[in-house]
Amino acid sequence: MNLTLKYFGLLVDITLKKEEVLQLDQNNVVLSDVKSAVESLYEELKNTNYSIAVNQLMGNLDTNIKDQDIIALLPPFAGG
Repeated sequence: MNLTLKYFGLLVDITLKKEEVLQLDQNNVVLSDVKSAVESLYEELKNTNYSIAVNQLMGNLDTNIKDQDIIALLPPFAGG
């Protein structure tokens, strides 16, 4: 399974990337599996607040993930 990961804001500073492809060898994947995989690549993310969107929709940790999904890791937003 290939997933496109997109990083925004301070997450770019942590990963030093705006985008990358993550390959997972599992078939039944939920968002918590992706989060664990990314946090093992970038340990600093474990101590960082961020949200995750799947194909431009906010996801929760039980969201099912399919091959070729686009996963966006989003930093906290401030509004006014």
